Order: sequence, then C-alpha cells, then structure tokens
Amino acid sequence: MNFLTSQQRRQLEQALVARRREVWRSAHNELRRAEDDPYTSMAGEVSDECDQANAMTQLDFDNEIARRHTHQIRDIDAALRRIKDKTYGTCIDCDCEIIFERLKVAPTATRCVMCQSLHEKTYAHELMPTL
Repeated sequence: MNFLTSQQRRQLEQALVARRREVWRSAHNELRRAEDDPYTSMAGEVSDECDQANAMTQLDFDNEIARRHTHQIRDIDAALRRIKDKTYGTCIDCDCEIIFERLKVAPTATRCVMCQSLHEKTYAHELMPTL
C-alpha cells in the first residue's frame, strides 16, 4: 500500500535526511563537549565523594545524551529504509495509512494515531520509573 504522493514522500525523505544530519552534528558537538569537560577526566581520580558523585552524574548524563542520539539516528535510518521499500506511511499494527500531517510532525512514526494511542495506553506502565 502506498498512500503518500511521490511529492509528499520526497518532502518527508528530505526532512529525514536533514534531521539525521542535525542529530549527527549535535552528537558530535556533545561528544566534543564531554571530552573537554573536567568531570569526565576527574571521574576516576577524585577522592572527594561529592566531586566523585558530580563526575559520575555528568558521565551518566553524557551517556544518556549519546544513547538518545543513537536512538534517533536508528529511527531515522529505519524510516529511510521504509521509504525505499515502499512501506513508509503504513501503520505497523493495522496496515492503515499514517496521514501525511502526522508524518510531517513525526516523520519516524510507525503507527497511525489510533494505534499509537492504544499502544501508549497499553504500555504506559513501562514508562513509569520503579524503585
């Protein structure tokens, strides 16, 4: 099934490629900043517990940012693959169209609005932090 026009598909593909470039640039800048961050080098050398905690918190934060960038790039790459194999814009749950307006806002979306809403309600508990 192919619900998008070729012009819409091209527009979304260009947006995805631009977003991928943006995320790569941001990831690169974050990695450079992390290298220059004194906490990164202090993490293994600090004797003061407060400084050690600050260093570890900063490292955790940097790792989370890197993980998010990686996740975004994987989602974008998957969307670009779906464009190539002509499954882009089709909901993975119900095989219905994902409307162009939704893809403009969330170009890596894999579900239509209704299925995404159901998915979020079904799996909302997994997003809640636990002790």
